[in-house]
Amino acid sequence: MIKTEKRVLLLTSVLVAIALNVHRLFVLLPGEARTIGLPWVFNAPELAYQTLFQFGFCIFFGYLNLSWLNWNGERGSNRLIKNLLSNAVFFAVLLALGVASQKLLFQNVTNIKLFRLGYFFRLITSLFLIAILVKIVLLNRIQKRKEQENEQLKSAYFDAEIKNLRAQINPHFLFNALSSLSALVRENPSKAQEYISHLSKVFRYSLSNHQEQLIGLDKELELLDSNIQLLKMRFEEALQVHINIPKTQGVQLPHMSLQPLLENAVKHNYVSKEMPLQIDIFQENGTLHFRNTLNEAKYKEPSTGIGLLNLNERYQILMGQSIEIEKTDTHFTIKLPLNT
Repeated sequence: MIKTEKRVLLLTSVLVAIALNVHRLFVLLPGEARTIGLPWVFNAPELAYQTLFQFGFCIFFGYLNLSWLNWNGERGSNRLIKNLLSNAVFFAVLLALGVASQKLLFQNVTNIKLFRLGYFFRLITSLFLIAILVKIVLLNRIQKRKEQENEQLKSAYFDAEIKNLRAQINPHFLFNALSSLSALVRENPSKAQEYISHLSKVFRYSLSNHQEQLIGLDKELELLDSNIQLLKMRFEEALQVHINIPKTQGVQLPHMSLQPLLENAVKHNYVSKEMPLQIDIFQENGTLHFRNTLNEAKYKEPSTGIGLLNLNERYQILMGQSIEIEKTDTHFTIKLPLNT
């Protein structure tokens, strides 16, 4: 039993014990009002004893059914019959114990049949009320167990989904990197060696953080800078990137979110010294803006559609939000929600 269940059982037992014995106090009322209660000579110690016995009875049956018997509807009819027989046996024992102990302690029983009937009525009513409480608690346990199972299944599904989506990124990035390297080898073999060095840093970073789903913005910008250096070796002054983001602690976003945006900007636009590709990255109203000038190339590389679709799906899974896309005649902007 958890603490909340114990507190509920304790309070319910107190209320039941008081409710089934409070009528005895009516004999203290003046005049005809005392007829509300049963014919009974007020005896404070006896009233206290009966109330405490009733309280102990409720506590015992609460623990019996919520802790010791371990009720579980999935165990079959044999378990159900065994539990019901256990309750019946303990009820008979406690009924006999209550009658005998009060008769012995107070020695004021004049009508033993009426006395036993009164005890039976109070205890069977207590048992009925505790049974209702036990049923509610058991249903609550089943509901919580189902919710936990659903959360585990949901978590497992999301984890598998994330791994699948991120597996799509690495081949996509590798294809673009090798294409760029192939072009650079023909144009400038010496820079190709430096390009390989930067490329190894990018892969080392990606692999070292492969278990992380959300990553700090500062780390993500470090990865982006490595990718920028790779592209600048190819495009030089034709690529101009301006990052205006203050150093922040605790701000997170899905791992490798900015890299696909940089790749798409280069892939889908005409990049030259005469018409440089300008990229601005800044933070505004809790979102990260990635904005690039728009000068769409006439002969673009074929698009697989993985980049933005993958990024949006990862945002929906990890953060429950979608990215925003804005396109004008001059600029293309992606707005990424941040986890603070």
